[in-house]
This record gives sequence, C-alpha cells and structure tokens, in this order.
Amino acid sequence: MSIIGHVKRFWRFHSLIIGAFGICALTLGCAVQEPAYYEGTWVVTKAYNVGITAHSTAESEQFLGRSVTYEKETAKLDQVFCESPVYTSEEMSGSDFHATFGASPSSLDFSDDTITQVSFACSDNEAIMGSTLIFQENINTYTLVDGTFLKLEKTL
Repeated sequence: MSIIGHVKRFWRFHSLIIGAFGICALTLGCAVQEPAYYEGTWVVTKAYNVGITAHSTAESEQFLGRSVTYEKETAKLDQVFCESPVYTSEEMSGSDFHATFGASPSSLDFSDDTITQVSFACSDNEAIMGSTLIFQENINTYTLVDGTFLKLEKTL
C-alpha cells in the first residue's frame, strides 16, 4: 500500500473520532445550564439601617450570621423551608431604587449601573428574611427585612 493510501486511511479514521468528540462537546455544552447568580447559600454579614426601618441598630444585629439558600427547586430562608419557590426578577435604575426603598443606592455602595431585584414567593408558607434579594452582580447583595438592609456574602 502506498503512503497516500495510509494517509487517507489515517484521516478517515481520525476524522470520525474528531467528529464524535465534536458532537459530544456540542451536546454536553448545550445541556449544562449555568445557575442564576443568586443561587447558592448566603450569610448575613452586616446590617444597614438606611431610611425608614422597624429595627434599632441592636435589633438589626440579631440577623448577623443567619443564612439563606436559594436553589432552583427548593429554598431555605433562615429556618423556613420552601419546596416550590417562585422567583421573579426585575431590573431597576437608581431612581427606581430610591422610590421603592427610600434609600440612595450609593448608601449601600451600589454603582450607577442597573440594580436587580429578585422577589421570592413560596406557596408552602410565608417567609420574611430573604424574600427580596437586591444586587449588582459581583458587587454587593442585600436582602431586606422591615426596612433594614442585610448584606449577604455567598459561601463557597
């Protein structure tokens, strides 16, 4: 057999292998869905009383160290468990944020970019802590309890 015959046979065989890997990569790449930014476990690290709030500074500190977990199929807000959460997301400007929450975005170290508010509803029961999530991705994330903004940090 000539060298040209070996080269043709080599490429025919290897093109099948490369094609199979390509199909696998395409199929698996499309099947994996990136989780939402807010999915995971978050811990309350600081409390901010900006604007009108129902808590004193001492009362706000009772939330420190508590955690919330958001997942696609379940959620756990402090000690309240939800099996069928419904998340709704809304983008808002700085002026919308001020009108909604009565506080300036800069008081929570937000930039002038769009702020995302994710509201959480649970048909199982009524959760207070963690039912509203306010964030700018990779900057700051907060939840709101009776006018007190609780800074959240994501656990690894």
